[in-house]
Amino acid sequence: MLMTRYLMKNLLQATVFIALTLTAVIWLTQSLKILDLVANSDAPFSLFVKLVALMLPKFLETILPVALVIAVLFTYNRMIMDNELVILRSCGFDQRSLARPALVLGMVLTAVLFALTTYITPVSYTKMQEMRNSLKSEYSTFLLREGIFNTFGTDLTVYLRARSENGDLVGLLIQDARDKNKPPVSITAKRGQLVMNGDVPNIIVYDGMRQQLENANGSISKLYFSQYTIEVKGLESSTQTRNRDASERTLTELMHPDLSNKYDRDHIDAFNIEAQGRLVAPFAALGYPLFALSALLLGPFNRRGQGRKVFMGAVGVAFLIIANMAVDNALKKHPGLIPMLYVIAFLPIVAGYYVLGGTGEQQVMALLRRINARRHARLERGAAA
Repeated sequence: MLMTRYLMKNLLQATVFIALTLTAVIWLTQSLKILDLVANSDAPFSLFVKLVALMLPKFLETILPVALVIAVLFTYNRMIMDNELVILRSCGFDQRSLARPALVLGMVLTAVLFALTTYITPVSYTKMQEMRNSLKSEYSTFLLREGIFNTFGTDLTVYLRARSENGDLVGLLIQDARDKNKPPVSITAKRGQLVMNGDVPNIIVYDGMRQQLENANGSISKLYFSQYTIEVKGLESSTQTRNRDASERTLTELMHPDLSNKYDRDHIDAFNIEAQGRLVAPFAALGYPLFALSALLLGPFNRRGQGRKVFMGAVGVAFLIIANMAVDNALKKHPGLIPMLYVIAFLPIVAGYYVLGGTGEQQVMALLRRINARRHARLERGAAA
């Protein structure tokens, strides 16, 4: 129908614009972390572009439902203020007919979100993690940043106070605990240099002291040196096969873990929780707009403004988002709360669709009238007293 196409066009344009705006803002803030990593290495700019692009699917999972809600509230409220929906309602269109374009667009976004949550996002996130690890390994010799504790692997930490103009390292503190058969070694030096010995980076330090606790008597041995070389090994672990966590696995991998793998057996509950969350998350593109439409279209239109209804719709959707986040956090300790994910996902859809029907609207309006009558009665009794 012409009305449906007209509403659909307006909703689609608003959703795309809002989604692009939100994506640009969030993308910019999050990409600064990667930019810092790339800028402090000698990695090419193309690697930064690839890493930032791989972040996009994860953002869209959150942005698309929120963008549709904002577009629904904006578009329908504008049409109410311009008397367009008033005319359509007087021509015989019921609430569900008016809401149909938003529902159709919500279904399309739900399908898109299913593709994102079940496959595209975990694959892109896995690729991003692999590229980040590769970046840290391949360009590790350039990642000694000033004023922070730089870690190599899990047992080697290097603190650098500054760099001189010729590239020398100034003010070094190194903690080396890679030899599990001996106590950790602490090294301080006035200056140092980074050199490559084949594929292994070496830190050559000058004019310093090496300290180590002696197991035999508990004393500290000290060795003063004019030159000392430290091989920065242990980086190979970042490029070896690693265990992917739940967020890096597709829905199929989450539902069919490798039970012969100890890591998979130990994390089977986490995989199940992640899989259930992936299944229900796309329905936010239906539940959120339906809730917002219920708040906006319910009852008579007020040509002087729909601010209260818009506020109620926005607050209600915000409450649903917060409730979903709270359940996600609680599931880490209480897996038995998984049914709550389905309640939060499908209750707004069922309730919203029912309220937009004639019978549902009448019942809700009758309930609201009774509540208002009781409130006015209490106010009158209070005034009389």
